[in-house]
Amino acid sequence: FSLSNVDVAAFKGFLAARGLGVLVSRNVTTRDGRDQQQPYNLRVPGGVQSIGNGGIRYDIKFMQFLQGDQIRGLGGASSPDEGRRVLAQPLHDAAALQFMPPAPSGAPAGSVAIASDGSVAAIVPAQRALAWQSTDANGTPVVRERYWVSVKPGEVRACGGCHGVNTLDQAGHPPAENMPQAFKDLLDYWRVNADPLFRGSFD
Repeated sequence: FSLSNVDVAAFKGFLAARGLGVLVSRNVTTRDGRDQQQPYNLRVPGGVQSIGNGGIRYDIKFMQFLQGDQIRGLGGASSPDEGRRVLAQPLHDAAALQFMPPAPSGAPAGSVAIASDGSVAAIVPAQRALAWQSTDANGTPVVRERYWVSVKPGEVRACGGCHGVNTLDQAGHPPAENMPQAFKDLLDYWRVNADPLFRGSFD
């Protein structure tokens, strides 16, 4: 927060008043060394990589966020079947998207760019089921978050990487402790475009 000259309490209060939270990951190329159920060797084009064996290397460029929407069952819009189901849809919450940098050209719906240090940061709706998946440059999913996760209004939730590094990641490194560049970029954008304390008076 200090590197972006953003007051923590003001930022969290801003989010809480709008029913929003933030998700941050320090390096999404990392995963616990024993977690081998999804693609294992991950790299950000032109950035960091975490290589654990001699297998295929997967490039990841975007992190696509999904929100759980209650959607009517089969049958069509005019005569849907009874009941609704929670289905994952690309992040489309207007309040969340309003305060984030615009999505890069060619990015899948509801996604943010993965920074060169492997970090990711996104403003998301609070009290809403959320999931996410890293994708390649074409939007093809690579690693999926297979659980619904939610945040409280005003919460900033951070993790070290994908699927939690307990002791060592797949490349034999300890959990990531880098200052997440993506979060700094998000705070910089918010400070200039949304912070009511700075709007209209920031040089």
